[in-house]
Amino acid sequence: MRVAALLMVGLIASCDTSEHGALHGHLYFAAGKYVGQFDLRDGSSAPVVNLGDITIDRVGPFIGEDLLLTIREFVSGRETSRILRFNPRRNVSSPLFPGMMAEYLPSSMTVIYDDGSRLLATHRKRAYRDEVVIDAHGHNSMPTIVVLSDAEILFNSVHDDNMLIQRYNVETDTSHPLHALSRTCALNGAVWIAEKKQLLCRPHAVSAKESGYAFVLLDGTIEKTLPLDEGKNFRALSYLPDQRILILTEQSDSWGGGQPRHAVWAYDMDTASSYRLAKDQYLGISVVYRP
Repeated sequence: MRVAALLMVGLIASCDTSEHGALHGHLYFAAGKYVGQFDLRDGSSAPVVNLGDITIDRVGPFIGEDLLLTIREFVSGRETSRILRFNPRRNVSSPLFPGMMAEYLPSSMTVIYDDGSRLLATHRKRAYRDEVVIDAHGHNSMPTIVVLSDAEILFNSVHDDNMLIQRYNVETDTSHPLHALSRTCALNGAVWIAEKKQLLCRPHAVSAKESGYAFVLLDGTIEKTLPLDEGKNFRALSYLPDQRILILTEQSDSWGGGQPRHAVWAYDMDTASSYRLAKDQYLGISVVYRP
């Protein structure tokens, strides 16, 4: 966790963005015990809050300006995971429920979360904690979720020792397996591009240490690859639909075998070009975009 880099406010703006159009907005991200804010205009970052003796694993959108935080902490000598509701402007947090990760679907007012052995949907529209079990899994196989819309998600699960991607609708409480997509790529590090109805994901033939990403239809058809530098370890984090920009991070080894370095990159969908926003900034595995 590159918490030190988070605290270097204003010192990590990239010099690589001058020839590209200015971006706007910011990203909320988690780094250790901090919630941080990354400025898309100049590549600088600032701490929003220090939540103390905990570890923040994930950050996601919630109602209004609030965020969903997944945290780990030791209680009576035992590590536990919880989902918190956090307002970054008022610096107020409140516990929601035990869980390993969570996503919020606004129009259906549904929280999708994992309690460590089950993937559940909590429908706040009908009644608080009115829960439906979407899928059950082993304790060491927590699913990855990609939100498709306010009513649908993709999630993966293990069936017959193989990873299967399923499409779940919260309104009908139905799941459908996507066998062809499962054979093509995985959900880890994937981002949904709603306007194209395509999943940006790593094809299985690509090593985790390679840069390869592709735009893939839900029927498993690869439309085209994402032109990134070969041999670099990229991870897609978010798509900014109003700016048609993909946000990715690049992990590389540090000199002397220290903590890995994480650069932040933008990929412009209109010009099919990429450029660096920050040379050394850790954004974790999830971010929340605010225009």
